[in-house]
Amino acid sequence: MVYQMNEVVKLEVIKLPKLFIVGKEFSYSHIVLDDGDNRLPSFWEKCIKENIFTPLELQSDYIYNKSYVGVFLDWYLDDGNFTYIIGMLMKDGVAIPDGYTIRELDESEAAWLWVKSKELKDTRAVPFESTNIAIKKIGRDFSKMKWCIDLYDSTRSTTPDENGYVILDCYIPLD
Repeated sequence: MVYQMNEVVKLEVIKLPKLFIVGKEFSYSHIVLDDGDNRLPSFWEKCIKENIFTPLELQSDYIYNKSYVGVFLDWYLDDGNFTYIIGMLMKDGVAIPDGYTIRELDESEAAWLWVKSKELKDTRAVPFESTNIAIKKIGRDFSKMKWCIDLYDSTRSTTPDENGYVILDCYIPLD
């Protein structure tokens, strides 16, 4: 068997309630990213160093999912840029700390995918080729999506399993 950089090992269609992404926002250019200038890892490092998750974790009644998230938005605006938010998925009523961004996501049906790889960097930024194939295999599409979410579970995405693989969770809204 030939090793792929990443592979979808689980796909479940779920109903997400109305959610709020709360975190720190970064605007970035597709052109720069495609030319190899990936500033997202350093943005993650900065957010972790600044402990941006602590004020959100203190609001435990409003946490939808305890994973840290990286959310891609606004690429469909066709201006060559996209928005990336690092934070957490929260419920209605969450208090927004000073300097944080909030974006609302409508209730939606989504694919919840587990993407396996030898290194987390091989799964980051939602691996569209493998997720596209997996979603099409169940007869669904996501061509009209306006966001996608990488969820960094504290164990699956950071601690390799017995075979040395890590797993990134992704939410992708379905058409």
